[in-house]
Amino acid sequence: MNDTLEIPVAHLERQLQDGFVHDWLVAGPQAIPVDLSRYRGPDFKRQIVRARYSAEMEIDHPPAEQASFELTDGQGGTEKLTWQAIRCRADHFVDLTGFYHTCHYLRAWAYTQVVTPASRQATLVLTTNGPADVWINGKHVHRQEHFHHQLPHSVRFSARLVEGCNEILVRFEEVAVRECPYAMAFQISDIPTDDLTVLLPTTLEPVARRQKLEAIMDAAYLDQDVYHREQKLVVRWPKDLKLADQITVRLQTPSGRIYAEGQPHVRAGFELNLGPVYQVPEGDYQILLMPHPEEYYVHGMRIQRRIPLRIANGVYSQTLYGTPESRRREALEDAARRNLNVFSEIAKMALGRWQQVKTNVILETVERINQRADCSDFYLVGLLGMMIRYMDDPNFPEDLVWPLADCVLNFKYWMDEPGDDAMCYWSENHQILFHTCEILAGQLYPDREFSNVNKPGSWHREKGERLALSWLHKRATGGFREWDSNTYFEEDVLALTHLADLAENDEVAELAAVVLDKLFFTMAVNSFRGVFGSTHGRTYAPFIKGGRLEPTSGLGRILWGLGTFNNHILGTVSLACAQGYELPPLIAAIALDRPEEMWNRERHAGTLEEAVDCATGSWEINKVTYKTPDYMLASAQDYQPGQYGYQQHIWQATLSPDAVVFVTHPPCLSEEGSHRPNAWHGNVVLPRVAQWKDVLIAVHKLPADDWLGFTHAYFPFAAFDDVRMEGGWAFARKDNGYLALTAAQGLQRVENEDSANHELRSYGLTNIWLCQMGRAAQDGSFDEFVAKVLATQPSFDGLNVWYRSLRGETLRFGWEGPLLVDGREQAITGFKHYDNPYCVADLPCELMEIRFADQAMRLNFAPPTS
Repeated sequence: MNDTLEIPVAHLERQLQDGFVHDWLVAGPQAIPVDLSRYRGPDFKRQIVRARYSAEMEIDHPPAEQASFELTDGQGGTEKLTWQAIRCRADHFVDLTGFYHTCHYLRAWAYTQVVTPASRQATLVLTTNGPADVWINGKHVHRQEHFHHQLPHSVRFSARLVEGCNEILVRFEEVAVRECPYAMAFQISDIPTDDLTVLLPTTLEPVARRQKLEAIMDAAYLDQDVYHREQKLVVRWPKDLKLADQITVRLQTPSGRIYAEGQPHVRAGFELNLGPVYQVPEGDYQILLMPHPEEYYVHGMRIQRRIPLRIANGVYSQTLYGTPESRRREALEDAARRNLNVFSEIAKMALGRWQQVKTNVILETVERINQRADCSDFYLVGLLGMMIRYMDDPNFPEDLVWPLADCVLNFKYWMDEPGDDAMCYWSENHQILFHTCEILAGQLYPDREFSNVNKPGSWHREKGERLALSWLHKRATGGFREWDSNTYFEEDVLALTHLADLAENDEVAELAAVVLDKLFFTMAVNSFRGVFGSTHGRTYAPFIKGGRLEPTSGLGRILWGLGTFNNHILGTVSLACAQGYELPPLIAAIALDRPEEMWNRERHAGTLEEAVDCATGSWEINKVTYKTPDYMLASAQDYQPGQYGYQQHIWQATLSPDAVVFVTHPPCLSEEGSHRPNAWHGNVVLPRVAQWKDVLIAVHKLPADDWLGFTHAYFPFAAFDDVRMEGGWAFARKDNGYLALTAAQGLQRVENEDSANHELRSYGLTNIWLCQMGRAAQDGSFDEFVAKVLATQPSFDGLNVWYRSLRGETLRFGWEGPLLVDGREQAITGFKHYDNPYCVADLPCELMEIRFADQAMRLNFAPPTS
């Protein structure tokens, strides 16, 4: 490093963890916008990095904690970056992952010092998603240029470490287009960890004071990570804490808005009550721990710790209330009050509250769509519906008319049109959204020329109708590839409600309404007390930790009075505005049904087309749901075991809106949604799962080089009425529903990380998880249930298990072979399209007959005869 600036004399001393450097000074990322039109072809990321690459380290000063420096921003200006002290979590990553709606070139720097007892050639391992360089003692020693989009890739190289202090600088790069996993780990693999010390230069003194405050902050924990309006938010410290001092504790948003604050004198066993949750708006929050404000701001002791949490503040309904019309209005009132995005403004228009409409929100949305940012299709559907419904109203703001028309006439409506952008077209939900945009735009301006392809609106409408009908027929006859997605069903509803209500083509409108009926029937069958607790083809971590934050929850609240309204308003506003669509009462009755036993088996399947899916081949999912009045257990059967996963949610047990349990194989500990999979949604490698009613078996076979080496259960202790860890099992009770969970490799309760009190880990590359459900009506008291399960003594043998269930049936299952129940093979694939007490339908499906009590209805998917 260049030492022209004053070198700080203070250093923080740390240790390596299994050879990994866990303590870094990190600057960045610097995010530089990129014009994609300049870079063509599948290797555009490599082209961008090479165009931006500098052989110099670009750091002209000695790094130190809280020291700042300036860099050129690639656009003729400069940008200030500050060195922040970062401590890796147990996954060893410096993780800068994020989502970028348009293309950006990213670069960040990580600096540390490693003290070695003697000079030697060392084997180093650098793990990154994208290109990276390493300098040691100012000399460039390594560059790697790979791109591994989701799972980072490790590269070994050799470099000389000198006796004493070695300065290590890593610059790691990425090109962000939508989701951007962006992580780095650095390991010294062939020197004993105890022989090495890490030093971090710091400007924060005295160091002993800094370290004391840091230790107190690190000891803080929460009982849960999702809170709802009936609860209080309490920050706790362990009873064996050896230190005591005054610090500041804040409840704030990630952007820094403060909702509660205290300056307690923390000591062993201390609890800080930050107040009732109902006073705080719904959303993502942090517990920010820092020194007293005077010490932080005046004396410069700028250390912090942030504990993430989420608040779900909507009123949750577990029983029917109101009427569909009253709940539609309630949804619009709720969305208008939230002021979240353009759909809040649409809700105000629907309510006739023109004086409250914020035109700047609509114009900002138009500008993002004009930039062709990812998810533009979501918001353009809403704008088009708004224009068709309300633009002729005398209260409609005149200053919006021209910008809206210009936006619609210049948009790129499908991937075969010219122009470069960061939009995603090819996933199931985006497909129908783009087709809906094209249909409605063509209807709105049939004779105007659309500039991107120089074709009239009537041409766009015909094309959109053709593509939409193809999509609708696939969903009608084969089902959803993004099966039971509590995320993307909301986007499907956004599109389908606009088609059912506004499409002028009768075939499109009628088929959209029928597919909506089918989608809502699927939700009704696979929901429990308003929680869409099914297996999911795609999801995100916040939406599987209970039902309160599910994007589909507000839909269920409108349709059948169960669930809650939350910040996901695109679907609810669209459904509430679609006066031309009405849910058949029979489907609502099924959603409200609480049968003593409901066993549902489904198969969804189809064929991919390169022109729309950007892939070929076939796809299939076989799934089951077992539901009683006290719980629901759902899973995807034998779904691609051993293959790499993405965002698939393979199984879940649901006992209440908050009491849910599931198991995944994580690649990292981050819950950032751009990791796919991440700590909780998806799996690195998919398990082999079989479920027989109230028993589920999940067999995991991890790769030999698995990064974390464990599978883990989401097990929110605070959500249950009673929890016990006994005999290798974790037991839980919620009301009259029971759950027992075990793993062949044992269970470890996580108590000293951000996931404290809601995670159970089981280490081992081969493992089997077993879940047994129960209820008071069948199994007696909770004590009796626990005793009965402990007496079952399942037998694990490698990748196979034998288990005698509480129902007296003997189950055998493994990584290979069938599911045997009392020696007889039970099918786990090859199901009918639907097979449950309400509906039995074949696949492919042209007709669904749905029955409940004395009601019956038909969904006819057959194309009209000419």
